Amino acid sequence: MNGELTIKERIEKIREKKVTKLQRKLIEFLETNSYENIIYFSITEFALAAGVAEATVLRFCRSLGFGGYQDFKLSLAQEVGTAQKKLSERGYIHNICDNYMEMLDKCRQRVSPERVEQAVRYLLSARTISCFGVGNSYVPALELHNRLTKMGIYSQCERDLHLQSILLSSCGEKDLLVIFSVSGGTKDSVDLAAYAHKRGIKIIVVTSYEKSPLTKYADVVLAAVPCEHPVEAGSLTGKIVQIFLVDVICTGVYFSDKAHYDECIAQSNASVVGKLV
Repeated sequence: MNGELTIKERIEKIREKKVTKLQRKLIEFLETNSYENIIYFSITEFALAAGVAEATVLRFCRSLGFGGYQDFKLSLAQEVGTAQKKLSERGYIHNICDNYMEMLDKCRQRVSPERVEQAVRYLLSARTISCFGVGNSYVPALELHNRLTKMGIYSQCERDLHLQSILLSSCGEKDLLVIFSVSGGTKDSVDLAAYAHKRGIKIIVVTSYEKSPLTKYADVVLAAVPCEHPVEAGSLTGKIVQIFLVDVICTGVYFSDKAHYDECIAQSNASVVGKLV
């Protein structure tokens, strides 16, 4: 199909052939709902809203000529128009700062204290902790690993997809996986979570969506990262909010035994004093 065709034009092309009952249902859903809202749906949310299975949504996207759901969402977003940031008269420096503050405030409002406490309990009771994220989500995973290490808590953080699976192969019910994914639909992350779930490993997911392919495997979902516009996927804002949640979780761990962790942090600081000029 021509990549410049609109969604409506693509739909008309498949209508020239025999449209199935489920395809008709999805077409009606698209025609009666705003693209501006749909572009923020995970594939799970889209399927639930349309009343079909995720596999049906994926097949429908492919029938329209897209490689998958994310490709389809990006095309929707481009039709709506690239997300426009509000520029204040003070200039882009103030605008960027205001944007970060707005996103952090939204995160503060969305985060569940009860789920944070549950995540802290899992961190404190785990035999081993694996901090993983794919692509841009590797940054907050590494930050969690660094913070835990400085507090004297053993954890592992690996970027290589094969090594992630190998590290989890020796883990079980007493171990914990903390996985970061803004979309909750990155195939590598979903596959890793499915593997961990099969082995009985506890799973904390830090993401944007309550319902996504990834959260199906989670024991705790921290869905407090603001949803990204598809055109701006991988933005710095998403990473900053994820790191904020890392700070929240680690602070919860710290206050569970302040004296102990003060001592661990002091020892960590002392170990690198000689490396500073």
